[in-house]
Parts: sequence; structure tokens; C-alpha cells
Amino acid sequence: MGAILFVAAALALWVAVSRWRRPRLSYPPGPKPLPLVGNTFDVPVVRPWETWTEWHKKYNSDLIFLDVPFQPTVIIGKVKTAEELFDKRSHLYSHRRRSILVEMMNWDINFALSPYGPDWRAHRRMLHPHVAQSTVERYKPLQLKHARAFMSWMLKSPEHTRKHIRHMVTSSLFAITYGKSIPSMDDEIVIAAERAMEGLSIITTPGAFWVEYFPFLRHIPSWVPGATASKLADEFKPYISTARNKPFGEVETAMQDGSAPPSLVRTLIEDIQSKHGGTEEEGVQINLAKNVAVSAYAAGADTTSVAMEFFLLAMALHPEKQRKAQAVVDDVVGPNRLPEFEDLKNMPYLRAVAMECLRWIPIGPFVIPHAVLEDDVYNGYHIPKGATVVANAWAFMHDPEDYPEPELFKPERFLKEDESLNPAVRDPSTITFGFGRRVCPGQYVATNSIAIFIASLLHSFDITPGVDASGKPVELTTEPIGNLVLMPREIPLGIKVRSETARRLINDEAAVELEGFPLPS
Repeated sequence: MGAILFVAAALALWVAVSRWRRPRLSYPPGPKPLPLVGNTFDVPVVRPWETWTEWHKKYNSDLIFLDVPFQPTVIIGKVKTAEELFDKRSHLYSHRRRSILVEMMNWDINFALSPYGPDWRAHRRMLHPHVAQSTVERYKPLQLKHARAFMSWMLKSPEHTRKHIRHMVTSSLFAITYGKSIPSMDDEIVIAAERAMEGLSIITTPGAFWVEYFPFLRHIPSWVPGATASKLADEFKPYISTARNKPFGEVETAMQDGSAPPSLVRTLIEDIQSKHGGTEEEGVQINLAKNVAVSAYAAGADTTSVAMEFFLLAMALHPEKQRKAQAVVDDVVGPNRLPEFEDLKNMPYLRAVAMECLRWIPIGPFVIPHAVLEDDVYNGYHIPKGATVVANAWAFMHDPEDYPEPELFKPERFLKEDESLNPAVRDPSTITFGFGRRVCPGQYVATNSIAIFIASLLHSFDITPGVDASGKPVELTTEPIGNLVLMPREIPLGIKVRSETARRLINDEAAVELEGFPLPS
């Protein structure tokens, strides 16, 4: 009863203060708020991007306002508006609203979720030189090795396609970040990392948890019925701790005996030791490096895997596009070798396929919410200080002004008549990887991995829906599942090598790449 009275009093206070501070300019349009609770019950928690898109149409506005207690929220429905606010006014819109659940889980170690300020800049500054576009060339040999490992696995057990994709991406990222081989997805560190990402996906739906409105709820023990926030924190916090500390500690131990292979973490530790060795600052910087490493992995693990799965789905559902893409690869690479990174620049159609996969069913239907640092005005509307600002990426990617017939899978939309890339058509990666100062720093690592995966698979395999374990045809749908990161409900299982020559190449040439590289168990 006391908690209920406290909530009621807090709401009453919020109403009084908000009315007193009501701006002269109006807020953007949106659902009509109720007394005391505002739009709390209007906040969609299941597939919210669909409701937001309907609101944009209903209110004929690219900005929607939700009058939520203690957490006013603005939804952006046009990419040009997102660019105006997040890019051109980045000094105001690069903030993150404090998330109680993120703190309760200890996911605030991920600097992508950190408030804008000195701490965020320190993390970003440490990572940026190692993932810049000019730097990521050094990771291509590892990415190529893992792409060819994937093809070798597919020859042996194509029915485990989804598992092989996850293994390839996970192993590649661990090799880049920690210099660690992943022989099995049952590895303790891999399980911890995947569970940590699962927790992050659950808690990032804007407005889904009451503890974000009423922080005192964090103190309710997990054994109390209805204490959702505490239960989630208790469940996922140990995995986040393991994902942050254990692989980093393994690198530190290996460096002591001189056995640590090259990796991002080894480089970070060497830099810290050379600049701060033996000082108190060394410990501070090591803690930063742990956060940077786990953030780098978190940024790419799910998104890269899912992008590859959507590529498979698109090819199985659009065999004519697959045949065209294979013809391009056959013309550039030929039958007697496997694709290399150098080939990609000569295959713009493959780049268009990758771009259309990002657009067609967006991996992230909304961008991790920003927050505005000060009161602002846009198109005559007042945006209040502290408001959560969400970019509806799903609406951006399906805007017919940028992408005519957006429901169609049409790579040609990104090409000129001469089959070269058309820079006048918006590259979906400028949406997928975020905006302004919050753009994902690992975007070039991800796009390189996706590109060589697409080229390698099209060169050597045909992709069809296939049959399931019971022999029934796989029923593919474009209806995705997920929230922060979407994924296909089903992926094609009919992936077969195109020729005996391709099989020999994978077994022979890939075997050279895979020498000393563990196959999955």
C-alpha cells in the first residue's frame, strides 16, 4: 500500500510540475494522454516500430510525442529529421537517458549505452583507432579464414546452417578481439556472451519496464512477486561479468608467458603498459579496456549473424536475384579459385545485394534511443530537455520517398543503368549503424565480414528453402522475430554445393586457410 501511495504522489507531483513548466510551443502530435498517467498505457512493447509507423500516418507527422511520466518520448519517422537532430545537432542529441535496468544488470559497462560525457569519450577514444576504416584491413585475413571455415562446415552438415553462422561470427569476433579460438559454441565464455546479449535485448524496448519510471522499484527483492526488474538483473548479471572479465583475463595471463596471439586486447594492454605502467592510472585504463573489448563484441555478434541469415532468406525467396548474383561472381572469380577481398570492388551487384538485405528487413527496427541535453525546437515543436528520442529505423527503411516499392527485395534500386553503384540512393548502412556521434564504431568490421560471406557462399553454393528434420519443406516467411535485433523465424536449409569443382576448392584451398583452425564440435 505504501508503494502505491508513493507512486500516486509522484505522479501527482509530476503532473503539477509539468503543467507549471508547459512550454509556449506545443509538443509534437501523438496519442491523447490520460490524467496522471499520461501516455503510459499507450507505450507499445510488442513490435513497437509498427505502432509508431501507424502513428506517423495517423497524425501526419514525422515526430510523435508520448507524454510519459518522468520520461517524455519523441519518435522520429523520417530519416532526414534524424539526420537534422542526431547529426547536425549532435551536441544536443548524443546523450543517453539513464537506464535503471542497464545499471541493475551492470550493462552500463557497455559504453554504447553510456551518457554522453567524459567517460563515454574516453571509451570511444580508446576503441576508435582500432576499428577505423583504414585500420580494419588488418582483420581481413581472419575474416576470410572464418568465411572459409564456414564453407567447410557447410559441406559436412548443411542442416546446421544457423549454428554454423553463429559459430563463424562468434569465433571471428573473439579472434579479432581476444585472439581466442572458439572450437565449440558450448564454451563458457561464448554462453556468457550470448546470454549477456539476450539480457540487453530484453531491456532496451523504450518504456517497457516500470522501474525506468520509478527507480525505487529497483530495491524490491527478486523473490517478491512482480519484481521483474530485480529478477532480470539477478538472472543476467553473472553472465555480463563473465563476458567482461574472463576472456580479458586469459589475454593478460597469456601475455605474461609470451603466448598471447595478436588481438585488439593485447594491443590495448601493451599501449596502456607503455604509457601508464606502474601507476594508478594503469588500473583505470585496464578497466576501460575491459569495457571497450566487451562493447566491441556486443556491437557485432548478433547483428552480423542476423544480417547473414537475412541474406540467405532473401536468396531462397528470390532465386532470380541469386542467379544474377552468382553470374557476377562467376564472371569475376571464375570456377578455379575461391573469392578474395580484392574481388569485391569488381562486384557492385553484390554490394547492392548486401545493402538491400540491410534495408529489406532491418536488423535493428529502431536505433538505441538518444536523449536531448537541453530544450530544443524543431519545425515549431518543443522537444523537452531530457526527452528520450527514438529513431524508427523500420519506417526509414520502408519510406517510399527513398525506396520506391519498399516491400520488394530489389538490389537494383542501388545501381545505375551501367550496373555501378548509385550514390544518389541512400545507403541503408547509414541508418543501420546509427547517427551522429553515436554511430557504431565497428561498422566497417561488420560490413567486411558480411561482404566476404556473401561472395564466398554465392560462389560455391546454391540456396533453396530445403526440408526440415522430418523431411517437410521449410516454410519461409518474411515475418521476423525479436525486438532490439530482429532475426528470421526460419532460415533456408537447402544449401548445396554448386559443383564438384567447388567442393574440391573448399576441401583443398580452404584446408590451407584452416590449418590449425579448430572445426566445430
